Amino acid sequence: MDLSKHLEKAEEARKRRNYPLAIGLYHQILDLDPDQEAARKGLRLALDGKFEGKNAGSSLAYVTGLLSLLSAKIAGMTKNHRGQVRSLERFLVSGPGLVGPNLSLGAALEAGGWLKSAYAVYRHLGERLSAGGRSGARVQEAGFAWRRAGAAAYSLGRIQDAMECYEKAVELNPRDQDALKARKNLAAEGAIEKGGFDRAKSSRELIKDKTQHQKLEKAQRIHRSKEELEAEREELEAALKKTPQDLELMKKLGALRGRLKDYGGALDLLERALTLAPGDRSLADLVGRYQVLEIEAQIQRAEKLEDEAKVRRLREDLRGVRLRASRARVEAAPTDLAARFELGMALAEAGQDDEAIAELQKAVQDPRFRLDALLQLGKSFARKGLPDLARAQYQKALEDGGARDEQRLELLFELGKLAEDQGQREAAMDAYKKILEVDIGYQDVAQRLEALRQ
Repeated sequence: MDLSKHLEKAEEARKRRNYPLAIGLYHQILDLDPDQEAARKGLRLALDGKFEGKNAGSSLAYVTGLLSLLSAKIAGMTKNHRGQVRSLERFLVSGPGLVGPNLSLGAALEAGGWLKSAYAVYRHLGERLSAGGRSGARVQEAGFAWRRAGAAAYSLGRIQDAMECYEKAVELNPRDQDALKARKNLAAEGAIEKGGFDRAKSSRELIKDKTQHQKLEKAQRIHRSKEELEAEREELEAALKKTPQDLELMKKLGALRGRLKDYGGALDLLERALTLAPGDRSLADLVGRYQVLEIEAQIQRAEKLEDEAKVRRLREDLRGVRLRASRARVEAAPTDLAARFELGMALAEAGQDDEAIAELQKAVQDPRFRLDALLQLGKSFARKGLPDLARAQYQKALEDGGARDEQRLELLFELGKLAEDQGQREAAMDAYKKILEVDIGYQDVAQRLEALRQ
């Protein structure tokens, strides 16, 4: 359906500052096409205009829009992502600056596969929240929004946009390990794709004619169309047939296949390359990464087919792959605390809490992983029936400060559950209330709090 005329009318209404009309038109467009990126962006701008000079994050929205919020909650529980998105957008008409509902909207759009819209929502939220820079009150939430925008952009193949989003997150918090790691992975992927050019003696040797110059420019561009990537893959496959033992060609073609989401094809080449260069740690890490991505893609397909048995089996395979890759990293670099942290998390995911605790107690020495390690230590101690040790880890993480908003909510949630299990009603209610002050829809906190009140 061609929605361009409807979009033009909505844009005109917004420019005339007729925000109620614009908002209504944008809603109509998005009800028909949830991934209409221009409409999703326009709606955010129209809501900004409507609340210009007013409090766009007023808690009164929870009163006026409670029915929409409850509808969104029910739709989310039944995996009705379209209904969830529609209800959240109706709720945000009363409070477009509320962080929790905006993040829920982005997550619902991602779950529905509407990544262009998810990118628009996360990016707009990131821009709003980071207006005050590092000194802003919501810097942690801003960083999270930028990271999610970056992930959506990467999934869409918008590599430059993804890099920009991760850069924004790092600007806000130079110690944001998730953003730093994502930025590093993007840079590494680009470096592998461009591998080989630095071996030329001079740029004149490399650029002998206009055609070769154009090829170089094309290869060095980060953001290329799928057709361009497919054409390059054909060229590289032809070149590899002539020199099947060329390690650099294998690495470059493997990374390119991975970028085209041909994870099986990428692994065929990269695993062969690893047998030629068994000591190449970056190559081993890339192999592990694509093994994980391949299984995750299989899990998504199985979930769409509602094949629960296959999903369970694949999740078990995924845990095994992560665990093997993490053990290999620790064996290669025993003093690397990042590798220790990854192994500890993989062991915890596999239910091997004793080994996980031993690794995570080493990883807490690294400030980059300290908070996540303390959180997982608490969970592992709790599973072992040691609630006092678990509580000590959670409290230590909260007292250290610097926790991201989502980390703080999870720490409070775990503390609340511990208190609830031990019959400490007031302590549990206190933890749950602190969560609701930030995100009223966080897990089943509202239901738990209501049950405790009764």
